[in-house]
Amino acid sequence: FVTNDQKRKQPLVVAVDTSLSMTGEKLAITAVALAVVLLQFADDPVGMIAFENEAKVIKKPNEKVDLMRIVERFLDVPARGYTHLEDALRASLKMVSEMPLVGVYRPVSTLLITDGKYTAGKDPAYLASRFKHLSVVKMGSEQSSLPLCSELAQKGRGFLREASELEKLPRVMYSAIKDLLRGQSIR
Repeated sequence: FVTNDQKRKQPLVVAVDTSLSMTGEKLAITAVALAVVLLQFADDPVGMIAFENEAKVIKKPNEKVDLMRIVERFLDVPARGYTHLEDALRASLKMVSEMPLVGVYRPVSTLLITDGKYTAGKDPAYLASRFKHLSVVKMGSEQSSLPLCSELAQKGRGFLREASELEKLPRVMYSAIKDLLRGQSIR
């Protein structure tokens, strides 16, 4: 008997809120959490988007870039402006649709990291059902944004994780990554 184990690749798009509410320590800890994602998906196609007034591509899915360079790119994005969740989800959908899938893959997952309060654009909930798998990591203890985050995850057939305290974000991200790697949260 011969056994051949092949790791199924997990394509991933990560959209990160870099609006004015994400300045300072929040941005630094978010950069650490992104490093956790990149280390866990080192051989997988991972795309990254930062958003505030508009969405900006930080890393293309098949781009081979040193981890430190990506963290630098992320930290170079000025934390300012409004939170345009609608534009972030549109940019994520575009990246998902352009992702070349070669080999053995799971469906493309999208991970949205935000405090969940949109201050620009329309209510983004109408876009969530267009994702095969959209999960949300909600940052902060603000409860008024929880219903929107929950709705996005539910309509996107994903999960919702909360990092109520900033220091919990890397642990929450690691938990989310483990679920994605196991494929348990993909319905």
